[in-house]
Amino acid sequence: MTAATVDQLTATAERVGRLVAGVKPDQWGDPTPCEDWDVQSLVSHLVLGNAMVTSALTARPMTYRSLQAGFDESAATLTTAFRAPGILDRSVDVPFGRVTGAMALHLRLTELLVHGWDLARATGQPVDFAEDVVEQEITVTAPVLAGMPDGERPFAAAVAVNGSAPALDRLVARLGRRS
Repeated sequence: MTAATVDQLTATAERVGRLVAGVKPDQWGDPTPCEDWDVQSLVSHLVLGNAMVTSALTARPMTYRSLQAGFDESAATLTTAFRAPGILDRSVDVPFGRVTGAMALHLRLTELLVHGWDLARATGQPVDFAEDVVEQEITVTAPVLAGMPDGERPFAAAVAVNGSAPALDRLVARLGRRS
């Protein structure tokens, strides 16, 4: 398995944080590529996901606030939790089941990349995720998520995409998005 790093998570979360900060006041109710979510629901989902994984890593009750301040705080708390000695080798229970801390890190990276793309699409902002991190998550996480049984998949079924498309387009297509 390709090793994800907490520094990769930190950099990705910072980029998503910039996308959240770039949401205009009149865009919070706009639709996103996630059919059931508007921009506000999508950001709240990211905050909640950060809080849930932090709770799993630290074995402390989950707390979170919504929207921008909540995203920045939840991302900082999450990355701090992932920096704890030995955490990547421990088994933790996350929304996808019981996994190692290392796999939880990969899953969180993928979640931030894909939903960051969703947020950028919904709000007309550019994305600048690190290409090597996106490629890494195509290799590691996307096949794991794609192999989950229907009804348990957190993302939609894969859609076809040209193999020469940019890495982010290939990742989001594997998780049900059309670019």
